[in-house]
Amino acid sequence: MAERKKIVFPFYNNYFTATSIIIYQANILKTLQYLPDEKKPTVVVWHNRQSPIHELQQTGYPYLQFVDTKQLGFRLKKASALTAIRLGIAGLFSFNKDIDIIYPADQDPFSSTIKRKIYWKADFQENYYPDNFLPEELKWVKAFFRYLGKHPVDTLVLSSRACIHDLRDFYPEIENPVELYRFVSHLPALNNSTFAGLKSKYGLHKSYYIVCNQFWPHKNHGVVVRAMKEIARHGPLPFQMVFTGKTSSKRGDAYFRKLMDDIRAAGLDKDIVITDFIERQDQLVLMKNSIAVVQPSLFEGWSTVIEDARAIERFVIASSLPVNQEQIQDNVWFFEAHSHTELATMLENMFSDPPTWIPYNYKLRIGHAVEDLVRIFDL
Repeated sequence: MAERKKIVFPFYNNYFTATSIIIYQANILKTLQYLPDEKKPTVVVWHNRQSPIHELQQTGYPYLQFVDTKQLGFRLKKASALTAIRLGIAGLFSFNKDIDIIYPADQDPFSSTIKRKIYWKADFQENYYPDNFLPEELKWVKAFFRYLGKHPVDTLVLSSRACIHDLRDFYPEIENPVELYRFVSHLPALNNSTFAGLKSKYGLHKSYYIVCNQFWPHKNHGVVVRAMKEIARHGPLPFQMVFTGKTSSKRGDAYFRKLMDDIRAAGLDKDIVITDFIERQDQLVLMKNSIAVVQPSLFEGWSTVIEDARAIERFVIASSLPVNQEQIQDNVWFFEAHSHTELATMLENMFSDPPTWIPYNYKLRIGHAVEDLVRIFDL
């Protein structure tokens, strides 16, 4: 049998920085599970002590290796500067000599000797909403594309055709090969018997909609609050709204405080339930039992929430972003992202007269994702 390919996964995010990227990488492992055993690559996970490596371990992928890169770096600090450089270069050549691919690659000294580097850009939000980003983040993006342009043989993976369009608009000088990988969701078997306990825990006493986004400015929770306020003008609300997601982040603290002020000022404290960050199993059970999943975002690269809703067979009410319309065509209603009145009408109509579910086979989506990874990684 041919030797397995070795792919490095840098896995340095945590729930504070980017939960969606953690889910993205775990879902890639679950997609690779669909390959015949002889085609499955070995995945070497570079991580630090804060990395939630249990998320990858729980996928059950059989060919995982874990390397704490902070420990490797610590050993080099004991030497003089010159010796450390020599040890580092020698160590990297030795350590990475069997690695075929790194994904997603970065300007990381540990990756300098890896044969093939494949980069990933989740989206181009910073070009539309630069105020949502720290100056150092914007500086990093510019450096990333300068670096990419100097290495035109390296591949860039994007998550949607909308992203490819943005790349051509904002970085026409980039000539690197571009691959499209529209990731899919792989959901665990749900223990729906926990739903009664979750209803009691979070004070759910009516039917409800659910929004599953971190509290970042581009996630646009405010339009949902204004829509609920609009409906409440005509009498008691017949349903509740659930917001899941971490309530503090490097981008969202001021945003969340204003959102809470708006909820209290509108008298919606009992009608809008904020769970904070919860276990994914609990989140999925709440999604499964909702009237529909609401995705009001002002910007996405490819929405994990919409993909989860498709996999779990829930209706979606989504902002009419081109990428959202690319991602889902059935079992969805679209509204203009800034129109709370349009959203309010949809919430009332879906509650009073639910649409007919259009069946589809999500396994076909997974099959396409498997084919994409085989092509991208040359498996």
